[in-house]
Amino acid sequence: MDILIIEDDKLICESIQRLWPVPSDNLRFISTYKQSINFVHGSELKMFDGAIVDIHLPDGDGLTTLRTIRENTDVPIVLISGSGTANSRADAIDLGADDYVMKPFSIRELQARMARLVAVRNRKERSTRREQFTIGRVACDLQKRTISHTETEAPLTDTEARILGYLYRNRNINCSKSSLYKNAFFRDYDPSDKTLDVYISRLRKKIAKLDQWSSEWIQTARGAGYRYSEP
Repeated sequence: MDILIIEDDKLICESIQRLWPVPSDNLRFISTYKQSINFVHGSELKMFDGAIVDIHLPDGDGLTTLRTIRENTDVPIVLISGSGTANSRADAIDLGADDYVMKPFSIRELQARMARLVAVRNRKERSTRREQFTIGRVACDLQKRTISHTETEAPLTDTEARILGYLYRNRNINCSKSSLYKNAFFRDYDPSDKTLDVYISRLRKKIAKLDQWSSEWIQTARGAGYRYSEP
C-alpha cells in the first residue's frame, strides 16, 4: 500500500516508520496543515491507497484537510487524535473519514484498520453489482451511496451505507452491536463507545426527512442491538 500520513508529532512519525508491520508499504509523511493543503490539491494525491490524518495540526485544522481530501478522492481516511467524544468522532466521520483512532494507539492495529479499509474499497471497485433495496418507502442504493423518496435524494456516508447494508442483509434478525461494529467500523465493540448509537440516530433522522414512517424500519432490539424490520 501507498499511505499518506499527515502528522506533526515527530516521535509518532518515527514510531510509525520503525514499527509499521509491512515493510513493502510506502509511507509518505507530511507535518503541517499548509503542506497538506498544498499536497492534497495536487494530482499526486490520487496515487495513494489511503491517508492517515491527525486532527490537531500546529498551523491549522486537520478536519479541513480531511474535507479537502474527500473532495478530491475516495481513498480511505483514518483520523487520529488525542481527544474526542463519540459525537465529535461521528462528526468527523460524517465529513468523510472512514475510521477514527484515539492516541495512544497500536501501530499494528492502525495498519490493520487501514489495510481492511483499502481491501474493502478495492473489492467495491472490482464489483459491478449494484445493491439496491427499500427501507419502507425509501429507496436505498449502496453503490451510489444514496437514499431517495419521490424526487428527493439524500447522500450516505460509507459508514452509513455499511450499517444499512448489514441490517438489510440480516433483515428481521436482531443484529448485535458487536457484529455491527465489526462490519461497519471494523473494530471490536466497546460498551463505552456510543458511536454506533449516534449513527443510528442520524440515519433515522435522515430517513425521516424523506419519509417519517420508513425511519421506523430501523428498530432498536433492546438488550441486543438493532434490526431492520417492518414496524
